Amino acid sequence: MIADMGCTTECQYCFVLHPNRSLSWRQTVMVFVSFCIITLALVLPLVAMGFWPVLPFAGLELLAVGTGFYLVARRCHEREVICIAADTIRIERGRRKPEQSWTLTRAWARVVLKACPRQWYPSRLLIHVHGQTIEIGRFLVEEERRQLAEDLNRCLCVNP
Repeated sequence: MIADMGCTTECQYCFVLHPNRSLSWRQTVMVFVSFCIITLALVLPLVAMGFWPVLPFAGLELLAVGTGFYLVARRCHEREVICIAADTIRIERGRRKPEQSWTLTRAWARVVLKACPRQWYPSRLLIHVHGQTIEIGRFLVEEERRQLAEDLNRCLCVNP
C-alpha cells in the first residue's frame, strides 16, 4: 500500500510503502489463541482416554502454526519511506525504525520497472544511480508497483 505524504519541511515528495495486511497484531494473537483452544479441546479428551502420544504432536503443530503467524505478522510491519528532496533521494527501510538507509543523488537517479522474463514472477521496481541499484516496493502488488513507478518518474522529472 502506498501513502503519499506530500511535502514536508525537508522533502518535496514523500512516499510511505507498507504491505497490505488484513489482521492487526492483536487480531493475529486472537486467531492463534482460538487455534490453541480448539486444538486442546480436541486433544485433551484423547489424552484422557489414554492416547497421550497425541499431546506432543499437537504441541509441535501449535508451535509450527505460531511460528508461521509470528513471521507473517513481523513481515507485515515492514515500511519503506522514500523522501525526494531538492537534490537527494533518501530511502529508508525497517519496521519500527530505519534499519537500512540510502541517500542518492537526485540528478542522476533513474526509475526502472523491470519486467521478469517469466510471466509468473512479479516485476521489480529499481532506482539506479551511478551503478548503484536499490529495489523498492518488493511487497507491493503489480498495479501499485506500476503506479509508484509513474509517480516517482513524475516527481523526479519536476525541477527542484
